[in-house]
Amino acid sequence: APVFAEERYSARLAENNAAGALVLTVRATDADWGQNARVRYRLWEGRVRGAPLSSYVSVQAETG
Repeated sequence: APVFAEERYSARLAENNAAGALVLTVRATDADWGQNARVRYRLWEGRVRGAPLSSYVSVQAETG
């Protein structure tokens, strides 16, 4: 299974960040070889004030 560099990640954001602003970088590695070592990232879809989390932030699946 992938192992994250940190057990927990947290970020504080200034209000009204520009679209596309970097918020947080996470890192995970997998001890497998080749394609099985590939790690992809995604957000767990939650809600913020009734709107989907994905309407506020996104994640780069390949880089975290």
